[in-house]
Formats: sequence, C-alpha cells, structure tokens
Amino acid sequence: MAPLARTVLEALQEAPGGVCLRYPHGRRRFASLGNAEAAALSLATAAALARAGVRPGYRVAVLTRDPVELGTCVLTLAGMGAVPVLVDGSLPLRVMGRCLAAAAPDVLLAEPLAHLAGRLLGWGGGTVHRRVVAGPGWWPGRTLRRLRRSVPPWRTLAGPPDDAPAMVVFTSGATGPPKGVVHRHSTVQAQIRALPEGVALAGGTVVAAFVPAAVLGPLLGATTVVPRVDLARPTRMRARDLAHAVNSTEADVLLGSPALLDRLARYCIRTLTPLPSLRQVASFGASLPYAVLDRLRVCLPAGATVCSVYGATEALPVSMIDHRELLPLRAATARGEGVCLGRPVPGVTVRVLPLDPLSSGVDVPRGTVGELAVSGPNVSPAYLDPAATLAAKLYEADGGVVHRMGDVGRLDEQGRIWFYGRVAHRLRTAEGALFTEQVEPALDAVPGVRRTALVGVGPAAAQWPVVVVELERAASRGDRAVVRRGIREVLNGLELPVTGAVPVLFHRSLPVDHRHAAKIDRARLAGWAVSRLGRSFRRGGR
Repeated sequence: MAPLARTVLEALQEAPGGVCLRYPHGRRRFASLGNAEAAALSLATAAALARAGVRPGYRVAVLTRDPVELGTCVLTLAGMGAVPVLVDGSLPLRVMGRCLAAAAPDVLLAEPLAHLAGRLLGWGGGTVHRRVVAGPGWWPGRTLRRLRRSVPPWRTLAGPPDDAPAMVVFTSGATGPPKGVVHRHSTVQAQIRALPEGVALAGGTVVAAFVPAAVLGPLLGATTVVPRVDLARPTRMRARDLAHAVNSTEADVLLGSPALLDRLARYCIRTLTPLPSLRQVASFGASLPYAVLDRLRVCLPAGATVCSVYGATEALPVSMIDHRELLPLRAATARGEGVCLGRPVPGVTVRVLPLDPLSSGVDVPRGTVGELAVSGPNVSPAYLDPAATLAAKLYEADGGVVHRMGDVGRLDEQGRIWFYGRVAHRLRTAEGALFTEQVEPALDAVPGVRRTALVGVGPAAAQWPVVVVELERAASRGDRAVVRRGIREVLNGLELPVTGAVPVLFHRSLPVDHRHAAKIDRARLAGWAVSRLGRSFRRGGR
C-alpha cells in the first residue's frame, strides 16, 4: 500500500486547480486553500520542520487553532515519519497537561499562547527538547514561517511503512480520563476507505463541524469547510455561523454531533432558513435522537439523507444507518429495545461479549445483550498506556485486534447493532439490570422535555433509578407537573425494572462533554441527584 502522506500529496498535485480547504476570513467571508498551494506548503513545512530538528519517530504535539497550519502540520509530520499528537483544545488546562505528560512529546509545535502555557504549567515534562512556534510572523525566535523561508522545500514525502505509528489522538474524556489512541498508517488509511461507504465525501464540499476538521479535505479528496468556531469551546458554535458556512459555500455534506445539528435545526426552523444545497447530513459522536432527526428533515431538501455514524476514536466508523431505515424503528426504541445503529461497514466485524469483565471473550448468543467489541483494519492497535490497552484490547491468533467499545448492545437477526448505553452507566437494581438507552429515548419524547438522564444512586449492587429532566427553554416551572406525569406514564408502560414511582428531578442544563456536547456526565449528575434527594440516599436507605 502506498504511504498515506505521499498518496495525499500526489492527489493534490494531480488536481492543482482544486480546493481542499475553505476557512473563515474576516467577518462573513471564507478564504480558500488550493490543492497546489497545499502541496507546496506541505513540502516547505517538511523542510522547515527538518531544519528545526524534527526526526522520524519523534512525537510532536500540535497545538494550533489555525486550520491551515493544523491540516498542513498533521499531514506533513505523518509524511516525515514523525507522529503528530492531537489533544482536544476544549479540555481544561490541567487535563491537557496530563495528556501531554502521557504523550511525552519530543517537540512542541504550537501557538505562542500554548508555548507560554506550556512553560508555566510544565507541559510535556522533561521530554520536550524542540519548540517551534506556529502562528504570527512577528513572534521572535524560531517560527514555522521563518523556517519555511530559510530552506528549500522538499521534493516529496517518502512516508513510513504501514505498520508505523501515524498519529496519537486523545479521546474526549467524556466517559473517563482522556486516553491517547495510537493509530498506525494502515489504520488511518482504512478509516479513509471506510467512510465513503456510507458518506459520499470525495469531490464534494463538506462542512465539518468538529475539530480537527482541517485534516479531512486532503485525506478524503473533498473540499472541507471549517465554520467559525472557538476551538477552546467547540460546543458553543453558533447555529447561524454553521448555517452561513453551509449556505455561503453551497456545501453538499454536513458532518456534526447531534447536539450541534439540533442547534442548527432549531435555528433554521425559528428563522425560516433553508439548507437547499445539502444532500447528506452525517451525525457523529453519539446516537441520533429521533426528535433531532425530525427537526433536521424539516430544513433539508426532499431528497437529502440523514445518517447516524457509530464509532469511537479507537475505531471509526463501525456502523451506519440512514433515516429511511431508522424511522420505521422508532416504535421499537420507544418500547425500550435500544437505539438501532445500523449494520457494520464493510471490513468491520462486530461481536457481543459477556458484560462480566472477567469473561473469556466468548461471544454471547445472537440477540443477547452484552458488550460490543469490534475488529477490522480501521481499529487502533493500542493506547499509549499499556494498562488501558490490556483492559480494552483482545488479540487474536492471526494478530488481529479486537477492541472492547465499552458500549452495551446486541445484534439482531439482520445483523444490525442495537445500542443500550455505556457499560459504565449500567444500573444494577434489585429488580435487574437497567440501561440508559432503554429508557431515555422514550422519555425524551414526552412533550416539554429537551433531554433526560437516567442515573443510579445508592449501593452499587442495588441502585435506585433516578430520572433527571432538562426542560425545553420555553417551558415554565408550572409545566413541571405535566412533564412529571408524562414521564411516569412512559415509565409505567415500559416492560423494564423501572416504574413511575422513581424520583423525577429537574436540572437547568445537563452537564455534557467538551467535544460533542452530547455525552452526559452521569457521575457528576448522580452526585447532584443525591444532594437533592436528601440524607436518606446518602445513608444508603430510602
């Protein structure tokens, strides 16, 4: 297989008139990075980074908000045989510091403010021995711009072998401390091949409402549009900016999390703003709620499709399902049968293992609920942390890797995945096990409800379910009684170990993750619920 970076570079050079990236310039305009310019910039960057002392095998922490620099540096470093390290800029500073300490980078390639923070907070510990500034040309010292002008560009990027590390990407930390995921070059190539199976990207204009979107264009042969966004607060992206990015560039495809897509759909409905150019919307980061799907379809042309993509930083994509197959399954989800995530993409195998963490790894019978595990060429082989690798990875006799997703689900007779929630969020009640995605989608359909969370309080082996409700913004305190009645009627109708007698609490805004604003911080919410319910729960009694 041809090296990843060289393949991308050759594709850019063979279509010099194309555009690989569009990004905000000024208040309402978008600048363009052409394919020829991107290829030349990559070769100049390779020469500059080599002059700065970057060598094959070096880990390079890339901390920049500039979409052009981000995309160029990640591609170029991979082509040089170095390993770019990507940490979510929305993480708290102390958490970013822990991520960088775990990555132990040799080089810090970052904006001036990140260098300053790194000096003050000790990012990278004692491992960083090269520092390069990516950013303004007026900054004193060794900057990427000055280095590019000081040396002749490389002629090509040779690229390392397929089994060499290509990059380290940290998880969002939504379900535990962020972990550094090691991707090989072959893994990234497999992910690139798998995405077009369900999302038609090549040759189109794609608005990618997540970070780091700038890397997508050159990798997928598409024009990527980066909306106006503060990378330190990506979940606060304004809906009008996202709508403007789509309509001003006449984008074909939109990629985003369910929370951002919901914000966009609400804005478009409220302001009567159509999205006429879109032919496909793909939701990443969490399962797609039916209410969000319904709102999205109001804003889209009649022939447009909406698909939900299932995967993780460690394995992407795993499966896909579009709205035409998803809509008829609404009643099953309302009955507490989970959320359908579709069939595995070609090349990916999905297994269901026992929920017992000490199990031997033998699959449970089809239709039985267990932990989802995936294997295939797009599955990362390891984490930076050997203990995390040992806990999440199984190694097959042929050398293949099976990754435990940490998700609960089952496979139906048609081979489709049904999602029940996270293993860590399972409630062990006196009446039996209870999973979040059996309950929450049904409760989210109650009028006046924006979203709900099912959490457990009390002893670990005999928890009591508690429902926490976030109301629609238009709802008043007087609506709570009506919503509470609706919640209890739905719970009584579910054939699950939960009834309408469970406590129902109201929260102004459920705490969610920094990256997608879709994954609820249930541990934090459970602690809040205990404080609201009173001393009896803290003592372990009703």
